[in-house]
Amino acid sequence: MSRSSTTLTEHFRKGGWLPASQKVLEAWLKGMVEEVRPRKGTRSETVLLPAVQDFKDFITNDGTMYMGFRQMFEGAKPPYVTDYETLVLLLNKIVQEAPAYGDIGPPVYMIINQAMNTQGGFTTFLSTKLNEHFKKMFDVWADFLSSPASRHVLNDKPRGWLTPEAIKAMEEHFEPGLGFADIFVCDPKAPHYGFTSWDHFFNRSFRPNIRTLEFPDNPNIINGACESKLYNVARDVNEFDQFWIKGEPYSLSHMLNHDSEYAEQFVGGTVFQGFLEVTGYHRWHSPATGTIKKIVEVPGTYFAQSPALLGEQDNPYLRSLAFITAITTRAIIFIESDNPLIGLMCFIAIGMTEISTCEVTVKAGQRINRGDQLGMFHFGGSSHVLLFRPETRIQFFDGYSAEGDHVKVRAAIAGVE
Repeated sequence: MSRSSTTLTEHFRKGGWLPASQKVLEAWLKGMVEEVRPRKGTRSETVLLPAVQDFKDFITNDGTMYMGFRQMFEGAKPPYVTDYETLVLLLNKIVQEAPAYGDIGPPVYMIINQAMNTQGGFTTFLSTKLNEHFKKMFDVWADFLSSPASRHVLNDKPRGWLTPEAIKAMEEHFEPGLGFADIFVCDPKAPHYGFTSWDHFFNRSFRPNIRTLEFPDNPNIINGACESKLYNVARDVNEFDQFWIKGEPYSLSHMLNHDSEYAEQFVGGTVFQGFLEVTGYHRWHSPATGTIKKIVEVPGTYFAQSPALLGEQDNPYLRSLAFITAITTRAIIFIESDNPLIGLMCFIAIGMTEISTCEVTVKAGQRINRGDQLGMFHFGGSSHVLLFRPETRIQFFDGYSAEGDHVKVRAAIAGVE
């Protein structure tokens, strides 16, 4: 599959990962930068949150970080961010607000994607210590997004998530005639539709009759784990590969965090990767009936894209989703299916920018049925992989085999024989 197709780019844009246009992005960036920069004639300085101040101090006091952040902004011109001091001010603002609905993608990704697309940015954003500082800031943001104060965007005002435009976007992939309240658990008569926080809204649940399991009596069916868009299907994957080159090969050992117990069993197997929409459903469900054998939570990067795409303008980060399976924050869940034709398989929740919080809600040793919940994303994070062994003879059905295909959670997406 080509990762630069116009069709896939439009799916990313429609899914909320890209701005509506370059003009819209530049106008938003200009307004954001003007809002946080000190006005001429004033000496007052913005008081930074402790985690943001620590982030700034780390960059300033660490020679390698200081050099990297200077290099990544070289040549940048307004309205783009042109220095790390402005970046810090913007981060301080963003982590105290809930994301608004509209024509802009995830806000931190929007302000940092130009820097990501440089050699200085690539090298710097791989730093373990830097990613630990990002996590501290994003943990502060997560606390805010879980608080009642974060409901300030859950309304029908401009850029609110309960405007007709937003509601329509969240209803799009469901049966005609079904409204938001028919699809999701909520109370339209209550303030903010009854959601207690932004995070509660983001992780909204389906009503019982929505996305029911397809072919529940057929054990040879694989069901969709996430409501998502298909990004890639790869077969005969290698244990080790050059995942940083063009062509986006998958490197199994890196994806599975060098798991000595299970990784070897998937060599030569099949990868099915999709990405979630910002406006979509963010919980994960089991594609098979069986037992949770092992759960591995891996800390990783937030803003590193493939070095093979540095300097390219055709959405290089979003064309790096295979690359990030090996380096980003992720949760790995090994499932032993009751069906020997499936056997051991793996679900991987993969972080994409921002908070990238992957919350697993099952435990090792737990019995699960097809369609049962495995966990959820919190704001940020939103790619996933289904991984099958070479012995699993899997065939993906029509409608679930081409890039951009909409994958319904719990739908029958493949069969084994």
